[in-house]
Amino acid sequence: MGLRLVYRTLRKFSDWALMFYSEVHVDGIENVPQDGPLIVVACHHNELLDIATLAVTIPHRRPLCFWAKSSLFKNPLARAILLSSGAIPVHRNPDGAAKAAAPENNGSSSLRETLFAETFRALDSGDVIGVFPEGTSYTMPQIIQVKEGAALAALEYIRWQRHNTGNGTRPKDLVIIPVGIVHTDKSQYQSRMCVRWGAPINIATAAEEYIAGGGSDRSVVRALTDTIEKRMVQLTINAPDWDTLHAARMARDIIWDDEQNIPARQIVIVTQFLIDMFTNSSDIPSQRSAKRALLKYYSLLYYTSISHPSLTAILPDPLNFEPPTIGQAVMSVVRQIAITLLHPRFLVFFPPFVLHVPAYILAASANRFLATAHEEETHAQFKAIFGGIGAGTMYALAGRAIARFLLSSKILGKLKEMAHTTAKFDILLPLSHSMTSIPSSIKSSLAVASLICGTVVLMSKWHNLLIHSNLTQMRRLITSWKVVTGLLSPTSTDLTPEELMLYETPPRPPINPYVKHRQNPEHIGQASHTHNGSVRDENAVHDIDYACPATPSSSRIIRPLLEARIEATTSLQDFLADWESQHGFNPVELYPDVLTPSHQ
Repeated sequence: MGLRLVYRTLRKFSDWALMFYSEVHVDGIENVPQDGPLIVVACHHNELLDIATLAVTIPHRRPLCFWAKSSLFKNPLARAILLSSGAIPVHRNPDGAAKAAAPENNGSSSLRETLFAETFRALDSGDVIGVFPEGTSYTMPQIIQVKEGAALAALEYIRWQRHNTGNGTRPKDLVIIPVGIVHTDKSQYQSRMCVRWGAPINIATAAEEYIAGGGSDRSVVRALTDTIEKRMVQLTINAPDWDTLHAARMARDIIWDDEQNIPARQIVIVTQFLIDMFTNSSDIPSQRSAKRALLKYYSLLYYTSISHPSLTAILPDPLNFEPPTIGQAVMSVVRQIAITLLHPRFLVFFPPFVLHVPAYILAASANRFLATAHEEETHAQFKAIFGGIGAGTMYALAGRAIARFLLSSKILGKLKEMAHTTAKFDILLPLSHSMTSIPSSIKSSLAVASLICGTVVLMSKWHNLLIHSNLTQMRRLITSWKVVTGLLSPTSTDLTPEELMLYETPPRPPINPYVKHRQNPEHIGQASHTHNGSVRDENAVHDIDYACPATPSSSRIIRPLLEARIEATTSLQDFLADWESQHGFNPVELYPDVLTPSHQ
């Protein structure tokens, strides 16, 4: 396997990149073997950060050889880095869905053989192959497609083993591990992530059937692919459509005030249960009105760039039918300014905050100019990468400035005198004498490098320790200001009911050209399934056109937003009461280890 220094370096960068999230919770570490051939199949909804996530969270820190799209290898420098890190090029076809049924030509067959040869070589060495079987990174309310590549590679590897393992030698058991990567808000700085390493998929029976058929039975490959898809769905959050997903998330935030009150290990279970509640309760009269009200509230929050937790923090009573007075709103701003900027928490945070301002600006600029605006999966990677570059640059400059100050002053000389005169430093004297033979220029360089490294560690830990609480307060301050400006503006500037209708549904992401309808006749017209077996219409998430109206000033939506919060809260209460009367228990009571919600 070798040292793989490039991979180890990239993994360290990945450790830093995942600091973009406030918490990375990992489940199922017991499911991953410490050695032996392993194929990891993971969902792919966050571009490069998915690769970083697997590299950082895989148990035993096992190195991964990722399948990567061949276009990434075109640049000579990128190609050298990818190959040195163990990546294996995959030639994907944007028209793959249309040509899947066509006979393979010699070119595509040769490319597949090359891919499998590299894959088998890595597996035979006991390496881990990382595959994103969806074939592309995308943003959808459910897992849309799982391609056959990973299943076919696994079955072909076992067949290859049979032909290449000597008599009396037991082939190494291949393991397939599904992985679900779930975010509370994947593009939002300091949101949370849950990585769920699933139980191994047993492929022994499928392998025997595949080998018995001479490797030509595609139904075995499809069946194993379906198993992989089913297991990936069980590890992630899946909704039949966008409206249901948004309504369930909004219900979750209203019930528990803030998703931060739900432990990361429970986020998937709680959210999926709420999705299934809305999906399977069409016979409850209040379901439709609750879903519509929750969706409207979610959408208005989106267009005002306000979060429900921030709004609840400054206006804690969601059922207050009287909007706050101007005086109350102004006092909330004054109070929030004091809590945000004059609190000891911020005063302690101020030094690393100033140092990180260029990083914040660089991350925001990269997201604006490099990320695709309406493809959410592209945002976090640019924020994390360029924010890290900005922070690293500032750390280096700060470390160098500190070093120059110390070297130009008499502080180091005084410390050296103390080392010679103080008995407890006797252990350092041999080292001090040995350093006298080193040229002063080298000693200065070593001192600068040491101080830069120390600055990086100190400022990074200092910043990460305090950023989340201070960022939360800053968001509340911005929210309180938006509420004040909205209430101060004349009612004549509010959106008319006709104009407001444009903003009662959040925009849909554009259709990804690499995400295709199933073309297999046995799947056409059928539905996939969510965790509890409820149907989800695949066409519901495909046949959509992206449409985003021009975002108005938030001040024009504040009053409708406050009204929408009341409507969403009361409608949700009615729906939960009807659901409880029909099923005999309160669904919130299913999660006793989740913090007790304040509004039920």
